Amino acid sequence: MRLSILYHRYDRAIWIRVIGTILTTLTGFAIRPFLALYLYNKTGNLFDIGIILGLAPLMGVLANIWGGGLADKYGRKPLMVWSLLFQGVSMLGYIFAVSPLHFALVSVLNGVASSFYFPAANAQIADIVPIGQRSEVFALMHTALNVGAALGPLLGLFMISINQSLTFLASAITLIIYGLLVLALIPETLHYKVPSAESGSVPEVEVTINPEQISYKGHKFLFKFTLLAIPITLLYAVVESIFPLYLQANFTNYLTIFASLVTMNGILVVLIAVWLAKKTEKLHTPSVLLVGYILFACVGAGYGLGTWTKVIPLLFAAEVIFTIAECLTFPNQSKLLSVIAPDHMRARYFSIFSMNWGLSKSLGPILGVLVFARLGGLWLFLSLSCLLLVSGASMYYLTSTQKQVNLDEGKVNQASL
Repeated sequence: MRLSILYHRYDRAIWIRVIGTILTTLTGFAIRPFLALYLYNKTGNLFDIGIILGLAPLMGVLANIWGGGLADKYGRKPLMVWSLLFQGVSMLGYIFAVSPLHFALVSVLNGVASSFYFPAANAQIADIVPIGQRSEVFALMHTALNVGAALGPLLGLFMISINQSLTFLASAITLIIYGLLVLALIPETLHYKVPSAESGSVPEVEVTINPEQISYKGHKFLFKFTLLAIPITLLYAVVESIFPLYLQANFTNYLTIFASLVTMNGILVVLIAVWLAKKTEKLHTPSVLLVGYILFACVGAGYGLGTWTKVIPLLFAAEVIFTIAECLTFPNQSKLLSVIAPDHMRARYFSIFSMNWGLSKSLGPILGVLVFARLGGLWLFLSLSCLLLVSGASMYYLTSTQKQVNLDEGKVNQASL
C-alpha cells in the first residue's frame, strides 16, 4: 500500500527518469572511478590525461547555453533523446580509440552530447512538479544516481578483471536503452502548466514564448550563483581525476580503497537523500547551503590528510561527511534555481547553472595536475578546502540578501504545507 502511494505521488515521467538514471549511472560509475587510470595506461602521460578529461566538459560549456535555448524553444524530449543516443555512441568510441587524439575526439563528442541532457532534464522536472515537491524530487533523482554509484564501482572492478572494453560497451547499451525509453514513454512537457497548490486546477497549455537572450545585467543573481557553485564541482572534478592518482602514490590497494569510498557514498545517499531533503525542505535555504559548503571544506581536508598520513578510517569519515554535504547542497541548489527561474527560461537557467560543472571538469583536471605535480595532493586538497569556505560565506551573503530568494522561500514553504 505504501509503495502504491509513493508511486502515485510523482508523475510517471519521474519514475521512468529514475529507472533510466539507475541504469546509466550503474554502468557510468563502472567507468568513472577508473577512467583516469585507464587513460594513463593507454597514453602514459599525466598531462595528456588532464587535457583529455578536460575536453568533454569544456565542449559542454560551449554547447550548454545553446542546448538550453533549444530545449526552451523546441522541447525537452528531443534534446534528452538525442543527447542519450550520442552519449552511447561516444562510449563505443572509447573502445576503438588507440591514440590521445582519438580519445580527445571521443571526449569532445561526449561533452557536447552530455551538455544537452541536464538542462532539458532539470527543466522537465520544474515543468511537471509542484514547487513544494521539487526539492524532494531532485533528491529522488540524486538518490537514483547514487544507486548506480553504489554498485557501479564494484561492477567496474569485476568487468575490468574480464575485459576493460566491457565497461564501455555496457554503458553504451544502457544509454541507448534509456534514450529509447524517453522517446517511447515520456511526453513533451515544455508547455505543461503545473496545477497551483491553492486551486488544484487541471494543467493548461501556456502560450508559446519566443526565447529571450539572457544577459548578465538582467540576471545577475543567476551568474553569481553559478560562479559560487564552482568550488564544489571543482572538488568533484579533482576527486574524479587526481584523487585516484594521489591514492595510487600512497597505497598499494588504491583501486579497492577508491571503489569502496565511491560505493559507500552511493549507498549512504540512497539511504538518506530523500529523507534529508524532506527534513530540510522548510529550513532557511541559504543556511542549509552554508552548512553544505562547510562540510565540503571538511571533506577536502579529510581527503588530503587521510591520504597523506595513510589513515584509511579518516578517508571513510570524510566520505560520510561528503555524502551529507551533497544531500544538503544539490537538491537545495536545484530547488532555489527552479523557483527563481521564469517559466519560459527554465532550461536556459539550468543550462547556465550547469556550466559550473563544465568549467570545473574542464579546468579541474588541468589545474589539478599542475598543483599535484608541483606541490602534491595534500596542498591540492587543503587549498580546495579554503576556497570552499570563502565561497560558502559568499553564497550565504548572496542568497540571504536577495529579495527574490526570500519571496520564493515563502512560496516554497506555503506549497509544502
